[in-house]
Amino acid sequence: MTKIAITLTLGLALAGSSAVCASGGRGMTWTKDLHNSTYSVDHVGCYSCDPKEGDTLCSTSLPVLCVRNDASPNPGVATDFYNGWIAGHIHLTPPVQGTSLSSLAAADDLCVSYFGPGYQIAEFHHPAGGWHWYAYGDINNASHFWVSINDQAGNCWDP
Repeated sequence: MTKIAITLTLGLALAGSSAVCASGGRGMTWTKDLHNSTYSVDHVGCYSCDPKEGDTLCSTSLPVLCVRNDASPNPGVATDFYNGWIAGHIHLTPPVQGTSLSSLAAADDLCVSYFGPGYQIAEFHHPAGGWHWYAYGDINNASHFWVSINDQAGNCWDP
């Protein structure tokens, strides 16, 4: 093989690697914005997240945000399209590598294993929109945590 052919082959291999890393090598993460002690709720959401391709390498270990949507009534927090009420309770798992979240079912199973039936990985959207939402809870102020999105490729399990 000539030097040009080797360079071209290596260049194509690297291009293929970065394409894989850009879509399946990153997952979306959220953060906690605040805790409202009056209502016992947390406000969580997308702060510098990337729902389309993910913002954090899936090799990173972070907690998973788990939610149980149990039709809990809104205690009185103001909501809108970008700050909704999820109608449930949230908790964080211990940190796990995003690569262990190989499918939505695997992520949901992790939440069930820690918190019981009805828990699942939190999703980007809420009933009236997306980006941020309120839920009952008082999770720790972990810098970031894994969440999912159902209509983009921002999950560690997406190809």
